[in-house]
Amino acid sequence: MSYSITQHAETRMNQRGIRKEDFGLILAAADQVASDAYLMTNEIVDEEIARRKKEIQQFERLRGKKLIVEGGTIITSYHATQRDQTRTYRKGRAYA
Repeated sequence: MSYSITQHAETRMNQRGIRKEDFGLILAAADQVASDAYLMTNEIVDEEIARRKKEIQQFERLRGKKLIVEGGTIITSYHATQRDQTRTYRKGRAYA
């Protein structure tokens, strides 16, 4: 959903360090406490930070991993060496 911003809201956002880019996170994670209000509590922020830290750890663990998929079936998976990664990209990234 797209939101318009009143001049008053824009002024207050600037004063309070809230950016337009923050809206998506607030609307996605905050508790809707009324039909017209969302509240981002400390507990919600702590939970979201913990979840994202786990995602970062997962990305770190998956660095260099490669899946081979045929149709809807995963055929194999392995750690691609730097040489394998280079060869893969030399062939082109047709599906990126």
